[in-house]
Amino acid sequence: MGTGDGAVVGTTKIVDNGPATVRWNLVIMGDGYQNAQLGQFATDTQNFVNTLFATAPFTALRSAVNVYRVDVRSTDSGADDPAACGGTGATARTYFDAAFCNNGARRLLTVDTGTALTAAGNAVPQWNMVMVIVNSAVYGGSGGQVAVFSLAANANEIGLHEMGHTAFGLADEYEYYLGCGVDTDRNVHPALEPAEPNVTIDAGRTTNKWRDLILGATALPTTRNANCAVCDPQPSPVGANTVGAFEGAHYYHCAAYRPQFTCRMRALGNPFCAVCERRIRQTLAPHLPVVVNRVAAVARTSGHLDVFWANTDGKVWSNWWDQAPGMGWGDHGAFPIARDFPVPVAHDAAVATVARTSGHLDVFWTGLDGKIWSNWWDQGAGMGWYDHGAFPIARDFPAAASPGTGLSAVARTSGHLDVFWTGVDRKIWSNWWDQQAGMGWYDHGAFPIARDFPVFPTEATAVASVARTSGHLDVFWAGSDGKIWSNWWDQGAGMGWWDHGAFPIARDFPVPPAPDTGIAAVARTSGHLDVFWAGTDGKIWSAWWDQIPGMGWYDHGAFPVSASFPVPPAPGTGVAAVARTSGHLDVFWTGTDGKVWSAWWDQQAGMGWYDHGVFPVARDFPVPAAPGTGVTAVARTSGHLDVFWAGANGRVWSAWWDQIPGMGWYDHGVFSI
Repeated sequence: MGTGDGAVVGTTKIVDNGPATVRWNLVIMGDGYQNAQLGQFATDTQNFVNTLFATAPFTALRSAVNVYRVDVRSTDSGADDPAACGGTGATARTYFDAAFCNNGARRLLTVDTGTALTAAGNAVPQWNMVMVIVNSAVYGGSGGQVAVFSLAANANEIGLHEMGHTAFGLADEYEYYLGCGVDTDRNVHPALEPAEPNVTIDAGRTTNKWRDLILGATALPTTRNANCAVCDPQPSPVGANTVGAFEGAHYYHCAAYRPQFTCRMRALGNPFCAVCERRIRQTLAPHLPVVVNRVAAVARTSGHLDVFWANTDGKVWSNWWDQAPGMGWGDHGAFPIARDFPVPVAHDAAVATVARTSGHLDVFWTGLDGKIWSNWWDQGAGMGWYDHGAFPIARDFPAAASPGTGLSAVARTSGHLDVFWTGVDRKIWSNWWDQQAGMGWYDHGAFPIARDFPVFPTEATAVASVARTSGHLDVFWAGSDGKIWSNWWDQGAGMGWWDHGAFPIARDFPVPPAPDTGIAAVARTSGHLDVFWAGTDGKIWSAWWDQIPGMGWYDHGAFPVSASFPVPPAPGTGVAAVARTSGHLDVFWTGTDGKVWSAWWDQQAGMGWYDHGVFPVARDFPVPAAPGTGVTAVARTSGHLDVFWAGANGRVWSAWWDQIPGMGWYDHGVFSI
């Protein structure tokens, strides 16, 4: 049985994110599908692909991946199922010679590796991973040079698990080989360190291979098996998100450790652990397309604007405008904000900026190394962009920044900065700087802003922060439960980040936040907060809080900011909000029509959210907004607005409004800065 029992019929590129020479190419082939069953193979392949891209961290990495389906017909359906392992004894004439019962385990389903790799190479010479779906309902799979899985219950979960082995070099994290209560030779792991990144024999705090993800308060080992003759029956003593060293892994009951209590590499249907996610990101991130779609802007004076974006060359670029004659957008060129970038800007990098004084700028972005980087400019002599270098804002990052993470920065005083982002451990992290001696970036460590996160933040969630007073911070993000979450800090005693818990900002969310939605937060007074995001229903939603009793987060419901949305917000849209006065709000987002849209509210009677409609901020858009573009808005005076976004042509675009008659949104056109 083999290549004489079928033929390669054809190849179809079913996910196209660019040339095979620059993307990570997944080739999926079938075995045990007769010619009349190739339609079913196409359906099975698409089902797996749908599951793959709905699974973290692949959702945020989709644009790095091409998927090719190779149709292969076999003479017979199914696979060999030897009776020696309790199988039916059936044999099947198939092209890749699929068979269960390898190494004495019925579930170990393999194919002829050489034949599979040859067929994949002929179809897609630049392949990065080869996978074979076997047309059998018997449970099985394997993850060698070729990932193999059957169509048993949870078939796609099997495929994801085997993909972890083949594509990313991940180990099995379960503590048995044939099964708990079956094995008699799996008591203690040999004293040899495994090569895979997600299992170890070393539970030492300073030597463990994933020690950078373990918090200091986490016990090591985190669990111990009291009886090495059996699988450890104890439940987890810590939260599901906790990274530690849990005994029982790599097919052994004792002396081998896994990073989290459970993971998809231990039991199907669970998320990948933080260590596994990191390896997946490290593998796929270099294949992501570099796009201009994150934009940040700041008005350091009422007559000056600075705009920043991550460019396709792996650098952060800027342009500026000043109201003085000869200092307009076109009177000088855009430029990178550092002479050198020791680490390229991450693909789809977030960018944040803040002006803590009228003569000083700080800019932050994510690097390809998973760190948050910064550079600064000051109007003082010898303090320009090129007079010093870009730098990471912490000496160590216990958890790497999640690719695609949102990033937020705030100056709650002229001498203090706070920065927030999401880590690969699915926590919201922060670091801070103060101008006082001994309070610089490297004088303390980055830290998660809550003791526990009852719900994981969504992968690559937007992060918004606001300082409604000089001694108070509020931070917002999207949770994986379909809610917007928050935590706060106050300089008052007993009101630190860890003195209370993170919480959803509404009792109910009638509609979950849209995947990868932007989040905007604004404090239009020192005692009031408004938060905005896109919902899965194609509307922009909001919730608010006021310090007046009876006006807290749970005293009213979340709501859409307009009665109707003629055009839904674009998938992954950025959301920007600004309070140009204490009684007025403006909100901006991109629509599926490639335009930037807006809604506004004023405290005057008859000027509420539902008293007028949403609208595009320009009559015409010569170039549509880039998919997933960030949107940023600035009120440099109480009567003026500037909005910025990335266009599909890779340039940064803008529109402006002024309260002076004849200077409205439709009295002039949008323009590239």
